Amino acid sequence: MSGTWALVPVKTPEHSKTRLASVLQPQECASLSRAMFLDVLNALGAAAGITHIAVLTNDDEVAEIVAQLGYEVIRDQHGGELSKGLNAAARYIADQGADVMLVIPGDIPTISPQDIEQLLQRHLELETGSLSLCPAIRDGGTNALVCSPPDALPFQFGDDSAQRHLDVAEQQGLHTMRLPMQAFFRDIDIPDDLVWLTHQESDSNTLRFLRQSGIFARLSPGLTEASA
Repeated sequence: MSGTWALVPVKTPEHSKTRLASVLQPQECASLSRAMFLDVLNALGAAAGITHIAVLTNDDEVAEIVAQLGYEVIRDQHGGELSKGLNAAARYIADQGADVMLVIPGDIPTISPQDIEQLLQRHLELETGSLSLCPAIRDGGTNALVCSPPDALPFQFGDDSAQRHLDVAEQQGLHTMRLPMQAFFRDIDIPDDLVWLTHQESDSNTLRFLRQSGIFARLSPGLTEASA
């Protein structure tokens, strides 16, 4: 099964987005997490060039949602240790004959199919044996990573992961490209990210949830009044 696979790691929603606890209730954090990863899956499903979509998770509810959408579930057998789980998933995807793998987190709900297509096109400009990476704007994290072959390098998620991914790839002789694409700058982790999200224009599951739940009005009351 050659082609380009997209892999989305997704935590148990009830255990995610804990850094938003100062502005959201636990159930709101869980519902936000679900809405965001659905938006990411929708963008991937509509992006030209993606031949297969898989979700890495150890959560039964997430796995059921993914299966109902017709995408593949890869069970995380590493206790939520992200890099180890991704390494195992990458080996599985490589064994399926994939040429390229895109790893994208499930908390970039403003991403569009066109953004994904542009990233893949830029990556394909490189030779085989390569890594393209989109850094986060705030914390040095990795908000999108494309590698060919899928198991080209051991993943380095954690603090300052963007630079560490690039360093390891270069040590292994891979062609590398750092792509500061605005669409991939911001994942939703802290209250400032959530306030930023309320100012975006998108017909997404995430923004509908923020409006319908009342979170939008709590975080941006002036904006809500202006649009009334």
